[in-house]
Amino acid sequence: MTSEPVGRLRAGASRDDYASMARLARALYGNGLCAQEVLRECYGVAFPEEVFVVVDAGLWSLDLLAYFTNQPWELAVPPERGGPANLPDSLADVESLLLTRDPDLLPLLQIPAAQAGEDDRIVCYRLEELRVGRSTVFYLAAEAYPSAGVREGEAVRCGDSMLAVLREEHAASLRSLEEEWNSPGNVGAGSVSGDEVMQARASLEVVEELQRAAARRHGVGTKKE
Repeated sequence: MTSEPVGRLRAGASRDDYASMARLARALYGNGLCAQEVLRECYGVAFPEEVFVVVDAGLWSLDLLAYFTNQPWELAVPPERGGPANLPDSLADVESLLLTRDPDLLPLLQIPAAQAGEDDRIVCYRLEELRVGRSTVFYLAAEAYPSAGVREGEAVRCGDSMLAVLREEHAASLRSLEEEWNSPGNVGAGSVSGDEVMQARASLEVVEELQRAAARRHGVGTKKE
């Protein structure tokens, strides 16, 4: 593909139109760009290494306490690995809503509430933070379903990075399950099993390994600069 059609696709690409962003990403991959370069071209900022270690680990197969958004994740999956998908999933509605409300926010995850009656959280990067090399993440409260609305209010800073927030979430979940498992009242229907605790522990270890992988890749990138 020549630079002329890529230029037309870039001119017509808009974050509120997933299909146009996916077409641009596929064209950029077709021109030999890697995932890091594709996201930089699509959003005008460099993304943290944590994004790419998550994609490399098998984005949609990771059993984590979160739903991944369509953008930027689908655009970070090269065609040889099946991406970017032609159509977005139900979280596209939330992404569009947040784009209208605050274009500087880039949603990454929807984390389900840990307890009934609590809100889910939409975790986002800010483009202005990415421009100065910070992976700071912010959250907004959301309804309890991936396709539901986002509550009114300002985005609140929730961590130095997406993986730091995910680790915190998984560690808290493991602590809660261990407390229930060790409780004398943990008997009968609805009780916590040892398998659940082991699965939660394994999921936490997955997130911690992703953090280590991101740190290693960041260190390599720093040395090359």
